[in-house]
Amino acid sequence: MQGRSTEIAVIGAGPAGAHLASRLAAEGRDVVLFDPKGAWEKPCGGGVPTRAIREFAFILENSIYPRKLVRRITLISPLDRRVTLNLEEPFAVFSREVLNRLVLDRAVEAGAEFVREGVIGFSRGREDWVLSTSGGKKFRAKFLVGADGAASPARRRLVGIFPKQDLALAFGYNVTVDHSQTAYGLNGDAASQHEPVADEVVIRFPREFTGYLWAFPRPGVMNFGVASKLGERTSDELREILMEFVRGYYGGRMPGSERMNFFGAKIPTLDVASWKDLKTTGERWALIGDAAGFADPITGEGIYYAFKSADLLADSLIGSIKIRDRRNGSCACDVSPREYERATASYDVAWRNAFGRDLEHASFRLPHFYHGQFFGRIFTDAMIFLARHHRGVRTILSRALVGEQSYLTLRRDLLRRAWRVF
Repeated sequence: MQGRSTEIAVIGAGPAGAHLASRLAAEGRDVVLFDPKGAWEKPCGGGVPTRAIREFAFILENSIYPRKLVRRITLISPLDRRVTLNLEEPFAVFSREVLNRLVLDRAVEAGAEFVREGVIGFSRGREDWVLSTSGGKKFRAKFLVGADGAASPARRRLVGIFPKQDLALAFGYNVTVDHSQTAYGLNGDAASQHEPVADEVVIRFPREFTGYLWAFPRPGVMNFGVASKLGERTSDELREILMEFVRGYYGGRMPGSERMNFFGAKIPTLDVASWKDLKTTGERWALIGDAAGFADPITGEGIYYAFKSADLLADSLIGSIKIRDRRNGSCACDVSPREYERATASYDVAWRNAFGRDLEHASFRLPHFYHGQFFGRIFTDAMIFLARHHRGVRTILSRALVGEQSYLTLRRDLLRRAWRVF
């Protein structure tokens, strides 16, 4: 059995996989990208953090991919305390289908081959991997990348699935905007504008809940969602909590069912003990994005880490070939297993230095963030209370929400700012 041969096979065409394929193909590498869905929707709010926009400017370069730029975030505490934060720099909100299509289009334009089929099996030979697709095709590849999400079949085959304590469950609704009806404010008061009330994000922290609810404005729809540690609440309980939130947003009534689409997914939210032994590479393979476990354990945000981990792996793989090219002009097809070993070792060091330690610390802080005390109050309620009275605390919260505040210094920075309130 021969089949199509390539250097690098990437399983999963979301932001992580497609961005990796784009980077590698632009350097002349032979890349095949596999995904049975192509660009598809998921319950993620679709927020692209400010730092992602800064580092990956292409995200906003092409206006044919609709998005909203958001500068306001309203936070609601477990005790119904509210504060609205005005951001100095906006972050972008996309439909995940649109964002996925943007990155996939770039990969194809760069020269990656896209196969709209699932990989139903793969095995490692002495020199290459053999992959079988749902369409009956066979492929050979020298290097394999798993980028197929938290429920990654590639991860399952390579290192095993995530245990229950390393996952959160998310449900979401996309509600089509109806410009013919009056919108309601956060307190259920009729507003002068049509839906949505404003291009702002709303985040609510329920009591005794390891997670939060969100409302994100997207072009043409409002995206509502809830995320909580897997097993803490039943699916029925989460759906009811979500529906109550949506009803509250629309003044006590649910939008018509014809306007609502429901989604569900699991999100990696690694336990603190899982980071130390997290395996993301092996012999001629690597994992990136959600498949690797790269998401903020407190917020569940994974889009930045999808792009960043893809970038770091691309740098490692490209660097291994450049060394060989300078030495004897060989092509990418001649790369040796030892060079892939160097590339994966480089990637392991790179992601841990770039964001791994911060995410590990976020896992350590997660129980306190949702269930701890701060100045004698529930931590999230205290943050919002202090933010109502102090601009410095609002700045720290704003930075945390757009991904620019390190969890390593969050508590210290809040304390320094908070003491100035008194």
